[in-house]
Amino acid sequence: MITDCQMLEIASKTSVKVPKKKMTRLAEAVLLKEKKEDKDVSVVLLGPKEMQRINRQYRGREYVPNVLSFAGEGFLLGEIALCPAVIRKDAREYGITNEYALCWMFLHGLLHLLGRDHATNQDHNVMSAEEQHYLSLIFS
Repeated sequence: MITDCQMLEIASKTSVKVPKKKMTRLAEAVLLKEKKEDKDVSVVLLGPKEMQRINRQYRGREYVPNVLSFAGEGFLLGEIALCPAVIRKDAREYGITNEYALCWMFLHGLLHLLGRDHATNQDHNVMSAEEQHYLSLIFS
């Protein structure tokens, strides 16, 4: 376990309470297993308008996503943008807590930064299994 976790920087431009300890534990577990514990990850929580603007600018898509990931370089593995408003809606749909949903989408973005994908059914199944494994370490 990484004891001095400076790897995760979280900024929120929303009023949502960030489960920083749980997100940090997820980051530690994943980055340690992937041998990337020397990498930093930046997380920002944004409102729907800003998420839509970023999605349009960088992906050419008009909808408001729940999570976006952007690869970094050097010591920065990348940046993850989360939209709590969309994640809260998703949580209601799936019957899970907002905290669980926020951690899940953070983890989803982190796995994308590590090269995971869900383009095919097989990739989707592998990524989903990894997500459930890591979430079970934190929410058991």
